[in-house]
Amino acid sequence: MTFFDISRKMLKAGFYKYRLYFLCNLSATALFCCFAVISTNRTFMNASIVNSSISNNIYLPFFLSAVFLVFFLPVSCQAFLASRKQEYGVMFSLGMSRKEAFRNLLFENVIISVLALAIALAAGTVLSFLFFSVIIYAIDVHGVQWQFCPEAYKLTAVLYTVVVAVAFILNAGRLMLDKIGTLLKAQYRAEKTGKIGTFLCRLAPNYMRFHLVEWSFVRRHKKEWECRYVLASLIIAVSVMLTGVCVTLYPAFLQDAKSYSPYDMVYSEIYGMNQVSVQDVLHILEKNGVTVEQVIQLPYIRDDVFNYLPVTEINQDFGCDYQIQEGEFLNLFQYNLEDGYEHNIQPVSTVTISGDRKLQSVGTDVKILFNQNPTFADKTLIINDSDFEKLSADITGSAGIANLFQFQNWEDSYAGVCEVKEYLQESNQLNEDEQTYYELSSKVEKYQDAKKSGQFLLFLMAFVIGLMIMAEFLLIHSRIQAEKEENSRVVCSLRMLGMIDKEMVKCLCYKNFLRFIPPSVVGTILSFLPSYYLNESYGMGTNGILAGIVFGVILTVGIFVVIRGYSEKEEKLYESGFIIQGRGFFERIF
Repeated sequence: MTFFDISRKMLKAGFYKYRLYFLCNLSATALFCCFAVISTNRTFMNASIVNSSISNNIYLPFFLSAVFLVFFLPVSCQAFLASRKQEYGVMFSLGMSRKEAFRNLLFENVIISVLALAIALAAGTVLSFLFFSVIIYAIDVHGVQWQFCPEAYKLTAVLYTVVVAVAFILNAGRLMLDKIGTLLKAQYRAEKTGKIGTFLCRLAPNYMRFHLVEWSFVRRHKKEWECRYVLASLIIAVSVMLTGVCVTLYPAFLQDAKSYSPYDMVYSEIYGMNQVSVQDVLHILEKNGVTVEQVIQLPYIRDDVFNYLPVTEINQDFGCDYQIQEGEFLNLFQYNLEDGYEHNIQPVSTVTISGDRKLQSVGTDVKILFNQNPTFADKTLIINDSDFEKLSADITGSAGIANLFQFQNWEDSYAGVCEVKEYLQESNQLNEDEQTYYELSSKVEKYQDAKKSGQFLLFLMAFVIGLMIMAEFLLIHSRIQAEKEENSRVVCSLRMLGMIDKEMVKCLCYKNFLRFIPPSVVGTILSFLPSYYLNESYGMGTNGILAGIVFGVILTVGIFVVIRGYSEKEEKLYESGFIIQGRGFFERIF
């Protein structure tokens, strides 16, 4: 029998190892491919088609999926090769050389990696298609189309190839250099009680004495489990943190939409556009059941940088009490400083108007007086009436009137706003791209955009959190699978000592409890600080922590419930191995 025949028999007997390694590569790569396809979709990332407050949410899960792929694939490769070291220990004892072993491992990994990559690209494509279907039909995001993006597949293939190649070279090289014997010695050292076990023995000697058998399953492979505990805890921490962010950001989006739109509809008459009668606009709104309570017509002048507003009009229309003398101006920044975003508030000290006339700043105020609109410049200055009149006489064609409408019930104004928008476009006789600059802005549209953005965020985070929880389970489960043969021998020994099914399931439950629950608890605790600071910018730091605690408790309880069934399946697996000894490998858990 040749080494090739032996390798083929090992593949058949230990097929579950290959299958698990294949699924780990497939899941991580498909996840990254999905977000790569989404983030490179031109229609989705086009701000003129999809609101940037929606599309920009994709960057965080895209980054997380890349980080997950970079860290998870080496761990799964290490677990796969570690599970093979006893097999190759036998092969080395039969005379296999390092070169032959490395070539054999390389061949196996190339086959698995190529298959995993090909299927992952197809799976990522299907996931992205389902993703777009949900946001189009469930969240009502229009204008998005699934597109074939070669860049996404190239990026996925390159990143996957590099990570897998590096992981294989490092782990296989270690396996070959240590020649199995050193690894087995390191494993033996890792199976000793260790500092934590010694501390627990001293802290609760009776407890450790009564649970000596259960701890025999737990204290093995200390180094491998430490790495997985850290990764699993970080995955849980990110999941809990994202949950807290979702709970706080959705209402914050809606609140920002209302706070930045104090008036229900705004449009400007400027540059010869939107020159329509206010009475005609009122008639359109009335026809659509919209009752107008107030209309303010605010004169303003704009250039490439500033909006210039007369102080008297500002004081009368908005109830302000600004005192600005001739030759002076006030910087006005229309921001809500508690909206959670960073704002570039850089006031100017001097401006030059009408060629050589200079105005000096008398201060800065941060206050939202009216809605943002495409026809407004980026910065706003409030100036004296005399300076406004002189500027209006000197600058021809740049003076406009901002029409501000207040409705009785803005929630029901969407149909009326849309008809007014069409009326303005017809009167301007501009194409769609040119008309964008003169479009009206409304509270109801801002609110609906914020609602869609919040719903998209909830869906996206639920999608990411679900995949991350599955990844955390797979991370722990893959290591348990790698120890299956070893644990099966322990179970066989305990069976021969007379342990019954109920006692065996109890031991396995205890072992699985210590594998799955600590990362959930530690991850939840680790999420508190980042969740608080992320949400405190919205004044909801405590709410973010509470939401994270609730999610962490639900997750921990769910894992606790699943552990019983998981352990029962594991016990049946080991029982079949006890009855049919000599096979060496047993039926799968799932």
